Amino acid sequence: MRGQKLTLIAIALLASSPLMAQPDRMLLELCVNDSCHGTAFVVVRNQHILVDEDALKRALLPLHGLPEQTIGSRKFIDLSTYDRGSKIQLDVGAGRLNVALPATAYDNHQVDLRPRRARLLPTAVPSAFVNYALTVGSGQNNVSAYLDAGYAYGRWLLHSNPSWNPTQGFSRGLSRLEYDDTDRNQRWTIGDQYAYSSDGLGGTALLGGFGVARAYDLDPYLITYPQPTISGLLQAPGTVSIYENGVLVGQRQVPAGPFNLASLGLGAGANNVRVVVQDPFGGTSVLQQNYYGASQMLARGLSDYAYQLGVERTSTLGNSYDTGRPVLLARQNYGFSDNVTAGYRVEAERGLVNAGSSLNLRLPVGILSTALAGSDAGGVHGHGSSLAFQYNNRFFNFAAGVQVYSSGYRRIGDELLPASFRARRLGYASAGWAPVARLNMQLSAGDTLYADGTRQRNIGLNSSVNLPGAIFTLSLNRQLNHPGTSDNQLLFNLVIPFGRSSIGFNAAHDASTGNSYGFSAQHSLPTDSGWGYNVNVQNGNDGSFGIGQLDYQGRYGLVQLTGQRFGNQSDGNLLVSGSVVAMDDHLFAGRALQGGYALVQTPGMSGVEITRENQPIGKTDANGNLLVTTLLPYQANKVGIDQSSVPLQYQIDATDQVISVPRLGGTIVRFGVHALHAARGELTLDDKPVKYGSATLQVKGKPMKTLVGLDGSFYFSDLPAGHYTLQAETSNGAVSCSFRMPTNTRPLTSLGRIGCIRSAGATP
Repeated sequence: MRGQKLTLIAIALLASSPLMAQPDRMLLELCVNDSCHGTAFVVVRNQHILVDEDALKRALLPLHGLPEQTIGSRKFIDLSTYDRGSKIQLDVGAGRLNVALPATAYDNHQVDLRPRRARLLPTAVPSAFVNYALTVGSGQNNVSAYLDAGYAYGRWLLHSNPSWNPTQGFSRGLSRLEYDDTDRNQRWTIGDQYAYSSDGLGGTALLGGFGVARAYDLDPYLITYPQPTISGLLQAPGTVSIYENGVLVGQRQVPAGPFNLASLGLGAGANNVRVVVQDPFGGTSVLQQNYYGASQMLARGLSDYAYQLGVERTSTLGNSYDTGRPVLLARQNYGFSDNVTAGYRVEAERGLVNAGSSLNLRLPVGILSTALAGSDAGGVHGHGSSLAFQYNNRFFNFAAGVQVYSSGYRRIGDELLPASFRARRLGYASAGWAPVARLNMQLSAGDTLYADGTRQRNIGLNSSVNLPGAIFTLSLNRQLNHPGTSDNQLLFNLVIPFGRSSIGFNAAHDASTGNSYGFSAQHSLPTDSGWGYNVNVQNGNDGSFGIGQLDYQGRYGLVQLTGQRFGNQSDGNLLVSGSVVAMDDHLFAGRALQGGYALVQTPGMSGVEITRENQPIGKTDANGNLLVTTLLPYQANKVGIDQSSVPLQYQIDATDQVISVPRLGGTIVRFGVHALHAARGELTLDDKPVKYGSATLQVKGKPMKTLVGLDGSFYFSDLPAGHYTLQAETSNGAVSCSFRMPTNTRPLTSLGRIGCIRSAGATP
């Protein structure tokens, strides 16, 4: 028993004369907290009210821990076992059972507000693609080719991006074999890959070898940084609406009882979260909370890691592992709580070991990040440290940080950098203020000291104003170099937008190069097919120069024509880019691929409109094929056909399918569309029409039925070619009729008069 039995209520109900006159088994309407949920079987037995368990589940009543009773083939729950505060009213005259439960009687509901789609494993269909970019220019040796090619099979991807130009020759780029473990959100790589640190104190190296890393891009709906959890209570099923900084970001239907809202999808920075809870009767209550979101943090229990081992390459332009140095990098960050994310890092190559740790703290007013590291390079020890703070809200943002390295500090990849690129100390600070929606101001300062003794300092002020019909930007910057000359810069820019087009005017002052002014105009490309352009003309102390670009984007790729003039020299370039996909013994040309793809087929039917997420994207070609691109890998993608594009004399097996594709890979989707071949005829018995009735025949093991008219006529809307025996039940008795449906392409075939015989055992 979960509480005090409602004995007095049950006795009162049983003692009432209307109830005593009723049978102990009834079919009543079930209403819970004034919301009705259809009918339910109710049994009154021994001063207890028992209700069909299925009906209680349909009404979302909490049933955990309540004893069951089996009556006949059904399971019943005794409502008197609910806690104190529950009320049960049996109104036999109205045919209703009213149940009132307090919110505390319900289980706690966890409501996850992030958008979710079912993750599916892709069909293992071999597919290959090549993205290409070919450039031809008027200048000497101004020819180049860049390819991005891949072969996908299931969750495996063989990927490479070679390039060629006359000056540097052929480069194989990055070549690797990758495997996506979608169950663990991780990616395994054999071949070329970048190893980099995540705490700012480590180095970066290009290596060829083996690696495994967390890959949260495999689940685009996963929110990796902490989100607030807001709790409340609903006395009856209702609606909760979530507002972030006054903007509605989500709405959900929530059952009665206590609830927890999680994964609200709040952005980084300070957020005011307001939850409006509305019950079915129009009553509302408001829950409010201030929360600081930080994308640098990991939600509790999540981790980010990479473990990589291989041989170092100097750059992607080299085709071999020039240095021959083995490289190791291991790093991991873990979300210990919503306020603490910590991690470690170890990197090593021949004669060098570097190790460090990092800590991110989410404070009520921002994020504090710190890291410490030490290195040993051939017996020379060094150390590095960093400290940073960041805060953002709708009106103000502030960030400041400092990194300090000792003279002996070394990281992987440092040997490939000149001393003028290796920082020994750097500091920065920036503050932004947006007092109104149309005004934004940003003040920034930086100071960097390099290993060769050079020092660069700068301070700048940037402001932008969104005027009605125009955007105004003003930037001031002072650069202090040692050794070297200092420089003051002033930039003014005015942009006037017109939908996809805009024009701009700019003017600049630079202490080194003098004054300049210019004009620009642009028209962006559409998302489907169309034209675009970009023109920029400048005039300064060194003369005038200009650049113009004309783009056309079509179904099969992008063509870009660029012309420029600097002083007395002019040249031009032509860029052609697109892709070629090979799958199912077919080749398809299209725009450069950026996601998964699917070959949609409507065999024997051309011109069928194909949809993605219910939006039209193209029509099948003369062979009934269309390549659908930009699909989300490993997620549920809905692909369908528009029925209105299929003639009425054709049969559609299914109008949509939910599919999954690999990353940069494809699958095949076939829709059954075939022409209807109708058949009609007349059944006769002893040369006389068979009177009305019904008839059945078997087509590929499945029955097809039709009616028989007064003159013996029958009709099938779609009947494949073949020999058939039709069994009919008519006013003339049971008859059996054999006929042949010929092979033809006509939409309607007349079978003429078909003679029948009486079925065995039939009475004349």
